Amino acid sequence: MSSSVSACVSRRHCLLAGLFTASALGLAGCATAPPPTAAPAATPEEVQDALVQRFYRALADGDFDRSISMVSARSLSKEQLAELTPKLRQMLAGAKSKVDAKGGLQKVEIVERVQSATRENVIQLRVLVTYGDGNTRRERMNLFLDNGVWKVQL
Repeated sequence: MSSSVSACVSRRHCLLAGLFTASALGLAGCATAPPPTAAPAATPEEVQDALVQRFYRALADGDFDRSISMVSARSLSKEQLAELTPKLRQMLAGAKSKVDAKGGLQKVEIVERVQSATRENVIQLRVLVTYGDGNTRRERMNLFLDNGVWKVQL
């Protein structure tokens, strides 16, 4: 009987030892896993490019609230902004009509980027807009760094 007890204890010890070993290895694997790396921060140019793309896409989609949210209103009072918003909507609606008449928006490219000579937080862009019907148009656009966030400047 003593041999069957020792075999049982031995088996139990082996199972427990295996379980503890597997648990320890599992925990050790978690402890030594490299931390997830954060995506590299976008460059100012990438942030500016993304803003221009979002602005034109919102315009083409007729999402004027989203377009207006991308416009810098830093130099305007709340009253001036409230007065200007309907005019902005009207301008954006006119621009959307032109985009629609030309077959929609196909592509928007920044073809020139120049730091303003007079204002450090302003970037002057030349944008090439390609429409669905193949026509293109070069437009000027200024971006303004407003409290660390790039915005379209009127």
